[in-house]
Amino acid sequence: MLCCISLQFDGAPLAVREKFAFPPHTRRELYARLKPLGGGVLLVTCNRTELYCFCPPEEGERLLCSAAGDTAAFVRYEDAAAHEHLFLLAAGLCSMLVGEDEIVHQLKNAYLEAQAAGATKGADALFQAALACGRRVRAETKIGAFACSVATLAANAVTAFTHGHGRVLLVGGSGMVGSAVLKNLVSAGHEVVATERTHAFSAAADGVRTIAYAERYAALDGVDAVISCTASPHVVFTAERTAASLKTERARLFLDLAVPPDIHPAIGAIEGCVRRDIDGFRAEAEENNRKKQAAAAQARAVVAACLAEYAASAAARLHAGLLQSDRSLQALKKSDPAAFAAKMAQYPAEK
Repeated sequence: MLCCISLQFDGAPLAVREKFAFPPHTRRELYARLKPLGGGVLLVTCNRTELYCFCPPEEGERLLCSAAGDTAAFVRYEDAAAHEHLFLLAAGLCSMLVGEDEIVHQLKNAYLEAQAAGATKGADALFQAALACGRRVRAETKIGAFACSVATLAANAVTAFTHGHGRVLLVGGSGMVGSAVLKNLVSAGHEVVATERTHAFSAAADGVRTIAYAERYAALDGVDAVISCTASPHVVFTAERTAASLKTERARLFLDLAVPPDIHPAIGAIEGCVRRDIDGFRAEAEENNRKKQAAAAQARAVVAACLAEYAASAAARLHAGLLQSDRSLQALKKSDPAAFAAKMAQYPAEK
């Protein structure tokens, strides 16, 4: 039995989600504890933490709560409902921004991480089918039209705040979200100062000035906006050091796209500073979702077809001998996957 234990943006505030935003070392520990229970896949993004597992849901929740050091009101999906939720998720239909592309990459990375940990036994076909469904939805519908993501919302917010082109300090620009933010900022004509740590950073090729991460406070006084989207478990900008670094009186926008937060909430109380976190983009997200209602309906139809095909394939694996000897069943599987899966459920699985 597959169970999905979910904690999402629409049911859990940022203050709760940040406790379950497990860093890589914690995820490795969770996989070590999960493998003896049947394995699974752990998805951690800024908007959700979800565990797809084969153990009893109570046991999965205990694992997550133990790692987080807290409890939460999880939503559970079991068996067929878990399959449907996963496919809808891959299609971008469970996102704050309907149709956003980041979730496909995040889901793929989560699956590959679980696979590397040796925890995906029994889940490989399902996750590969879900990822294929996500790609198919974007190819066959206009769910990706009006291209919108947190990265585009962040760049739009900077443009609105600066009334045109501004100077932006970007921290975390080499990550998945950060690189998308960087691209959007450059496209909008903003001047970007991006921090780098010890690894190579390609921003210079785009005309972006880079500074060492340690110089981030020194750069604050000369920018109009700050965007931070690191995977750090610690605060990147404290209120005290930020206030001490701001010498020039001017309005500044601080956008925190990280979970746990990079920018301390108290920075929003500093004179001239406006702080927004990822949950602060709800209004823009709702407008995006309103525009995509027709495409979302088409996407749901594609998801339904993908689910039927997956169920048919799973049934075919359980009844390979019967299918091979019965051409009418082969024809039914091709013409009506859902009916084929329902018919196969009447037969005991082959050994």
